[in-house]
Amino acid sequence: MYKTLTTKDLFVSKTIKERNMKPVTLPDGTQTDTWSREYILYCEAVSLSKKSLEHRRYWLNKLQDHNRVNGLKKWLRFFWENHKDNVL
Repeated sequence: MYKTLTTKDLFVSKTIKERNMKPVTLPDGTQTDTWSREYILYCEAVSLSKKSLEHRRYWLNKLQDHNRVNGLKKWLRFFWENHKDNVL
């Protein structure tokens, strides 16, 4: 009735990341995957773009990582420049 587990069942060759990673193309044409830094910045910028201007300014000023801030600003700029094209 019950299957006996073996070491083969316990140790799979793929990690959780490898099993769940999916390829994605961002609105600017960048091809990446769902676990990449660029995709994470894109998702954070989408979320941030829905907040008020005051909240966005507060959040960007609060962050210490300048690479992250620049990445978010890049995406926010992209959204505002292309908002008529419904890229989101």
